[in-house]
Amino acid sequence: MDKTIVAKRIRHYRHMAKMSQEALAEATGVSDVYIRKLESGERSPSLDILVDLANALDTTPDHLLLSSTLLTKRESSSILELLNDCTPTEFIILYENMSALKESLRNHMK
Repeated sequence: MDKTIVAKRIRHYRHMAKMSQEALAEATGVSDVYIRKLESGERSPSLDILVDLANALDTTPDHLLLSSTLLTKRESSSILELLNDCTPTEFIILYENMSALKESLRNHMK
């Protein structure tokens, strides 16, 4: 398990849930110091804590564990299937919307 990937994902999903580290700690029954250490990559969660974190963050353990590369490979084929039968106009509209959404997500993640 790559601690840096897990750390980034915990922080990402916590921000998406609009939770403080203290609130996540309370929801999972651990200390806020432990959450800080998880998010900094100093510690790795046990399987039980990982499941508790996923439940508190309204996600699944695999989303906290898998690298974005693995998720992208799996999901990219679905995206290509969606785009495969688009008209040129639909394709342009979808492309422009995905580009704007990507930029918005990256700005939000900073």
